[in-house]
Amino acid sequence: MIYFLYLLFFILGACIISFLKVIAHDYPQISLSRRSHCDYCSRILRWFEIIPIIGYFIVHGKCISCKNQLDFKNSIFEFTGGLTLCFFLYIGDFSYLPFFLMLVILGFSDSFFGYIYPIFYLLALPSLLLHFHFLHWLTALIIYLSLTLLHKKYPLGLGDVEVLTIIGLLFDLNSFLNILLLACSFCLVQYFWYKKRAFRFIPYLTWSTGIIYPLSYLMFR
Repeated sequence: MIYFLYLLFFILGACIISFLKVIAHDYPQISLSRRSHCDYCSRILRWFEIIPIIGYFIVHGKCISCKNQLDFKNSIFEFTGGLTLCFFLYIGDFSYLPFFLMLVILGFSDSFFGYIYPIFYLLALPSLLLHFHFLHWLTALIIYLSLTLLHKKYPLGLGDVEVLTIIGLLFDLNSFLNILLLACSFCLVQYFWYKKRAFRFIPYLTWSTGIIYPLSYLMFR
């Protein structure tokens, strides 16, 4: 029974990631009647094509109609979402889940458009309230003021500053620095691989937070 429960949570996590991706892509022009469609030929997808992860392999990674290659990253995102929700089930603590939902949708938004909508910060509110007595106010204040000053001289986005401040508010300084270091490492890898000098930083913060938090919990619980 426990394995069946983990399977259900894995499927739910994959579906949540897929849903958040759609919200980030369509906001603020969200339509309740929207149907999933091919990004190339706009054909409405059939039911088996929108099954998280499995749907990609059913169609052999290509659109049935136009035969264009589908993005395998979507399956990776869905798989990661499933693992993340299973992790929260394993530790029996979902208090950080709203915060991670905020990070995911902001990461998608930043990746798609290069900017974010501050209204999505509200998603993290339950996590902030649940951990209100353990919030690191001084750390967050120092992070915000320091990065705001840097923003005036260097091309650091205000959205990056605000997201880093929220991370600093929830996590201790050691975890925050590990998250920041890992995110910067991802940027360096992208630089040496693609020779790109401009980075959309929030997706890397999302990945690094999703890696550091579980590792920290498992190592120091």
